[in-house]
Amino acid sequence: MRLCVFTPDLDGIDERRDALVAQFATVCPEPIDAVCFAGYRKTGTQLDELGCYLPYEQHSPIKMKMARSVFRIVDHVPAVPAIVARAGLAWSSSWLIELLLACDPDAIGLDIAWPSQLNDVLAPEFAGPVYAFDRGAVRKVGGTLQQQHADATAKVTIVLPTYNGSKYLRQSIQSCLDQTFRNLELIVADDGSAENIGAIVAEFTDSRVRYLRHEVNRGLPATLNTAFRAATGDYLTWTSDDNYYAPQAIERLVRFLQRYPRIDFVYSSQYILDELSPSNNLRVQIAQPPQHLVDTNGVGACFLYTRDVYREVGDYSTAAELVEDYDYWFRVAKKFRMQRIVDPLYYYRFHQNSLTFARDRQEHAKQTLLVKQQHSAV
Repeated sequence: MRLCVFTPDLDGIDERRDALVAQFATVCPEPIDAVCFAGYRKTGTQLDELGCYLPYEQHSPIKMKMARSVFRIVDHVPAVPAIVARAGLAWSSSWLIELLLACDPDAIGLDIAWPSQLNDVLAPEFAGPVYAFDRGAVRKVGGTLQQQHADATAKVTIVLPTYNGSKYLRQSIQSCLDQTFRNLELIVADDGSAENIGAIVAEFTDSRVRYLRHEVNRGLPATLNTAFRAATGDYLTWTSDDNYYAPQAIERLVRFLQRYPRIDFVYSSQYILDELSPSNNLRVQIAQPPQHLVDTNGVGACFLYTRDVYREVGDYSTAAELVEDYDYWFRVAKKFRMQRIVDPLYYYRFHQNSLTFARDRQEHAKQTLLVKQQHSAV
């Protein structure tokens, strides 16, 4: 079971971590094997793997500051009744819900003085069990245990476009086939490569692998469109020939969409593997809240969406090459609800031949600005 503990202040949580988990473990129906901490306040600069905190809303910062102040007063001044927290929730409830769902919990523990008020706004979104401290003990305030595994009867299509990308292609293909979620098809879409991509794909005898080819190079958006027109999955995604998935990535994403049927697009944080760095150390790039899409492309490269999204949004724009993903996310956000997962489930590789180095950065910035201007009404 994965537990998310929501606590006022993430600073100093190291000292309280074990005690908090032990208290909630006394009422959880299954063993806790993973814990994520979330909070509405963090003054320190380092959080590491402990969790995430309520982000600053870039366009209404005053409301978020006021919400934090209200919560802090309720949590630290015993004479203030818990009902006062409703004022803070009026300014921040959608952000708090996004934050807690981003932890992808099986159960939520509320280490706050206003659990009933938060549970009231959380209940329509989160069906799992919610526990809270009450006079030194832990009690259940709502929900029931959810399914622990993804429904394997659903099918996932992974599109893997490539253009002369043989160097890392085998690793990328293998990471798709090694997924713990087995009911998938992998469409390797060759965009007119001079390299013998077909021979590399033929090395994989797995019946889930399909190979498509453009005889001439047509660009990434057109390649994606060709492949998705041939896709048969209930859920869809695409990856790159120089990146690779963590083994449980697709299962986690499928399970999330099945748990939350009102959400049609989910994405995760990712590891950055920088081959241009002498140390070559992994670092985590945290996925940004979907509300920040208007400011930055914080979705990353690990995502999954329903076939309904594809039916409504359609093809990737061939006029938005270099930023075809960012343009697509804006179009998704106009019609569907998006949600992040803060766990990193993907390995994104920086290297000398990657697209960000092979193409003009100024052109990329120009295209990004055009996309923002085009979708400014989101």
